[in-house]
Amino acid sequence: KKGKQPEAHEKESMIATASKLFKRVPVLGALFMEILSSQGLATLMNVCFITKLTSAIPDDAERAGWMGKFFALINVISMTLQFTTLPQLMTFLEPKHLWRALPLITMLFTTFQSLQVDPSLYVVSASLLTMKALEYSARRMLDEMVYVPLDYESRYVGKEVIGVFGYRFGKSAMSLALSAVNACFGNIGIQQLSLLTSGASFLWLSAAWKLSNLVPTRKEADEAYNKRK
Repeated sequence: KKGKQPEAHEKESMIATASKLFKRVPVLGALFMEILSSQGLATLMNVCFITKLTSAIPDDAERAGWMGKFFALINVISMTLQFTTLPQLMTFLEPKHLWRALPLITMLFTTFQSLQVDPSLYVVSASLLTMKALEYSARRMLDEMVYVPLDYESRYVGKEVIGVFGYRFGKSAMSLALSAVNACFGNIGIQQLSLLTSGASFLWLSAAWKLSNLVPTRKEADEAYNKRK
């Protein structure tokens, strides 16, 4: 028991530090909420994908091969976007526009999926592929851009808090929520999962939109960075 006390104290200290930081730097608080919502959506979409894939391709070997090709395609698309399309877009688009575009694009796919009584494997896969490709290519880049104009303490503590709690808690909270739903109502079907995915997409859009109103423009970020030098 004595060994657990410092750990509990450390967690409380981290939470208190995060609370103070988010009050002092609102953009990091908004980023934290955006990460919670996006990682919760990613977890939900992955569950939806695995559920549909298992029912559509019962054979384990065939399913493993299909998944390998699917995630390889995600990597290829992400790399293409990151090294060709995004550098061109960033020459005339502000970061806030991309913050808004990512969830909007994903929401188009998840909404279409939720309107299907029994969405096909390709429809479900397209939703997850879109979300993951945009996350790996653009969202991680935008994530780092938020920290650029901040002072050292805000960057260091912000990355530590968001890295420890944001990404992990977003996925864990959604997993626990799905477990609770299954415990109360039994295993939910692909249509119900798709509806939940559509709702989670809206939450991500809402969080990303609030964040986009707080992120600086490229000019403001450059000025803040030059002042620190």
